[in-house]
Amino acid sequence: MNKLARSFQRHVGIRGCHFYNSESCNFLDWQKVFEFINSLPKNDGHDVFTEKLIETLANYDPNREYLAIHQVGETVSIELYAHSRQVYQN
Repeated sequence: MNKLARSFQRHVGIRGCHFYNSESCNFLDWQKVFEFINSLPKNDGHDVFTEKLIETLANYDPNREYLAIHQVGETVSIELYAHSRQVYQN
């Protein structure tokens, strides 16, 4: 998770996606995400994963949110994190 957090910090304001698992994290910008999507095997049916990824990629705020794809074995999830700034008051 530390690699993911560091990737978030390095890519604030850049529209793209953080692809991560327990061992690594790679950030792909908008163009590279679409290259990745186009490289996936084509499915004759309805591809919910690709639709959700494209919709989320196009609509999140890269200055306040982070889009990530998490893979554990055969399971892949689309995750959207919000950046929160904690305000300390005395």
